[in-house]
Amino acid sequence: MITEEVSIENIRDYWDARPCNIRHSKKEVGSLEYFQEVTERRYRAEPHIPRWAEFDKWAGKRVLEIGVGIGTDGAEFARHGAIYTGFDLSSKSCEIAQQRFEVLGLSGNFVVGNAEDLTELFPNEKFDLIYSFGVIHHSVDPQKIIDQLTNVLADAGVS
Repeated sequence: MITEEVSIENIRDYWDARPCNIRHSKKEVGSLEYFQEVTERRYRAEPHIPRWAEFDKWAGKRVLEIGVGIGTDGAEFARHGAIYTGFDLSSKSCEIAQQRFEVLGLSGNFVVGNAEDLTELFPNEKFDLIYSFGVIHHSVDPQKIIDQLTNVLADAGVS
């Protein structure tokens, strides 16, 4: 068996080519109907996410999502009043997530970068919640991400 070493570039290229959940609707990508159908499908397939994430609990709080995908969970945080920052290795994912926020009239910040460099990317920022669902294990070095969480987490924050 031949094993190819996975690089951060390989991972980025993969998610740029197929952002997470991009195929959860046959509607025109970027349309209101598309985003509504993607949201409905995600929470029908994974009904535990809203209960676990407690979107409404974070109103007025700073939320950093590692691995924004196409912005489904991020939109729920923002819709419930969170001060939202979406972070992803994939520029295509951030582009679609930002488009979702515009279509839905939500505000949020989107940053493209490697989560293994959290401290460098957010040197003076602290978040009340660092949220990630099914993302960190895709990294070349997941432990490097985990080790940095306390550097960007507010004193009473949750990760």
